[in-house]
Amino acid sequence: MSSDGIEDQKLQSFEEGYQAGWDDAVKAQADEKMKISAEFGQNLQDMSFTYQEALSKLTLSIEPVMAQIVDKLLPALARQALGAHVIEQLCEMLKDCAGQPIEIVVAPASVETIKELGEKSLTDTFEVVEEASLGAGQAFVRVGATERSIDLDSVISGVSDALSAFFHETGQEMNNG
Repeated sequence: MSSDGIEDQKLQSFEEGYQAGWDDAVKAQADEKMKISAEFGQNLQDMSFTYQEALSKLTLSIEPVMAQIVDKLLPALARQALGAHVIEQLCEMLKDCAGQPIEIVVAPASVETIKELGEKSLTDTFEVVEEASLGAGQAFVRVGATERSIDLDSVISGVSDALSAFFHETGQEMNNG
């Protein structure tokens, strides 16, 4: 074999070795990228789960506070707001039925409050009628033949039901998740 042949063979061996090393480096880099991508994806999934779990636990932890608000605070606010709603409805009705007799039907506990508000806010004479079957957040207002119902108790009940359903669903998701 001539020295040129040996040189060609050495050069060919070097090229093959270099190419094999290059291919190994490219493959190792691609494998590392895939591993990093998989780990990153798993970390994102873990973070998402952790966030959802934390949010669910936080949501469930405020349930007692929300229940107290709905059970204690909203009814008290409704009792206070009933008079304002009654006066608002009457003023609106009087635009169409001025001069007609005014009757306000409320629960016994609301009679005095409604009388006081009516005396301050209404110029027409009115009658407050006690009705034991009505709740503290309920009233009927009549001007002549026109009647409207005010039922803040139903609103509070609806809020309470919606809140209970929300917390029940959140608890189910957390138990099934």
